[in-house]
Amino acid sequence: MYMKIPLRYQITEYDCATVSLENVISYLFDREEITISIIKTIYLYTLDCYDDKGKLGHGGTSIEAINFIIHWLYEYSTINKFDIRCRHCLKNEVVEENIRKCIDKKGCVLLRTYLSGEHYVLVTDIDEEFVYLWDPYYLDANYFNKNDGINIIYSEPFKYNRRVNLKIFNSYLKNDYALGPLIKRECVLFWKKL
Repeated sequence: MYMKIPLRYQITEYDCATVSLENVISYLFDREEITISIIKTIYLYTLDCYDDKGKLGHGGTSIEAINFIIHWLYEYSTINKFDIRCRHCLKNEVVEENIRKCIDKKGCVLLRTYLSGEHYVLVTDIDEEFVYLWDPYYLDANYFNKNDGINIIYSEPFKYNRRVNLKIFNSYLKNDYALGPLIKRECVLFWKKL
């Protein structure tokens, strides 16, 4: 019997990329399909940045580490027949249209966005008005005002915990859950091979 696992929350202030990468794998694959090698690689290469006081990991995860893991997953999938595909997008490639195409393929998107600073989340759905994402940073249900265009949702633990208005999401500003300035945009499109 195959089983899906609920998506996870981060346990420190810095492991949003680590947990979001784990959530990519959990979202796309059943628990029985996930190998220890994938989880070990995610933990081995994330949290590679130093903060301004020289503390390793306190600066989060670099774009280079994300890129390394993507290339590792490609090689791993080729050798081990693990049915995953991914595409790293930067700057002007990080737009709603590309995210929507990935979601239409039943994929998901690792996205660097903002939540009081740069922050990784997982986009799992999109419609004509909202984008739906899993933010690994646990927040109280009253964190956002009702008129902000952002809702915290606890009833979909396998798919999303935030609903964000597309106007907010498509913003060039460094606001919560915005794509942000073109120069800083980054996402990875993930989907299973068909």
